[in-house]
Amino acid sequence: MKPFTIFIADDDEDDREILKFLFNQNESFEVLQCFDSGIEVVKEIMIKKNIPDLLLIDMYMPILTGTEVLKKILESGLAPNMHQFIISTQINFLEQSKYLDHPMVTFLKKPTSLVEINDLPGIILESLHVKNNTKI
Repeated sequence: MKPFTIFIADDDEDDREILKFLFNQNESFEVLQCFDSGIEVVKEIMIKKNIPDLLLIDMYMPILTGTEVLKKILESGLAPNMHQFIISTQINFLEQSKYLDHPMVTFLKKPTSLVEINDLPGIILESLHVKNNTKI
C-alpha cells in the first residue's frame, strides 16, 4: 500500500526533527517536507499547490498558529481531502470546538514522553482508519 504523504510543521527544531525521524521510520508514512512556520505551510499548499495526504502542525507557532493555518487552508478549498492534525501540549478546547463538525481535522495532545512519541504514528493511523476505512 502506498504510504501517506505528510507535511510536518513545528517551530521547535528538536520537535520537528524527532517527528521527522519518527514518521520516516514508519512505512505507512512518507515525510515530504518539514516547516518551521505556518506561513511556509500556507505558501506550499496555497501558492505551490503542493498538497500532502496529511498535515501535522503545532498549535502554537509565531505569526500564524496551527489553527490559523488550518482556517486559511479550509477557506481556500484547495485541500478538501487532506487530513489535518493539530498537536499541542495543551489542547485549546475553544479552538477545538470550532472544528468539531469537520471530519478532516483532529486535535491531538503533543507527545511529551518517549513512549507517547513512539505511539503517535499509530494514533494517527487509527484516527485515519476510523475516519476513512477505505484508505487503510
